[in-house]
Amino acid sequence: MRMEMLKKIWMRCTLRGVRYSNDYKKLDRIYMLDDPWRMVSPTEQYRFSETSRLILEKFGRVGSLLEIGCGEGHQSLQLRQVCDRLIGLDVSARAVKRARRRRPGSEFLVGDIFSPEVHAQAPFDLVVACEVLYYMNNVPAALRQMRALGRNSLVTYFAGEMETLDPQVLSLPGAASEILEFNGTRWRVAWWRGDQV
Repeated sequence: MRMEMLKKIWMRCTLRGVRYSNDYKKLDRIYMLDDPWRMVSPTEQYRFSETSRLILEKFGRVGSLLEIGCGEGHQSLQLRQVCDRLIGLDVSARAVKRARRRRPGSEFLVGDIFSPEVHAQAPFDLVVACEVLYYMNNVPAALRQMRALGRNSLVTYFAGEMETLDPQVLSLPGAASEILEFNGTRWRVAWWRGDQV
């Protein structure tokens, strides 16, 4: 119990000032802890499985998938089941190192969506950004870049950010969404097709 409390304090202090910024150093520092976001929790596992279900339902199995903000590769394990080729991308070298161990056979890159290494492999059949838009300083630019990198896009964000993100995401041409809910936690899942932009 004490360790969980210390972990929460560490996260709160480290995340101060990170929202809607590009503070990659602080994001990398978070990964001094293993699984800092508690991705093995039933709540996150539910979000992973439902996101993959929606991908299959809305897009079918895809050839190539770019996962923006792959972290340690927890969601990559499920996303790999809906695509032929997964490329994970994260600004944290620590996280990417763990993702490579967790999911050998997939490609993981250190960088952001504007990195030349990402552009060299575009276009992707699907670009996903799950729970990461609020760690980008320019959300409209990130959404435009997602459209430039992929034929189709999908994002998720928790309910606490809907007031900020819904106007930006849901105003995109052809955007559709669903709400996921599990044990009192809610997320928006939104997607759009490249041919509707």
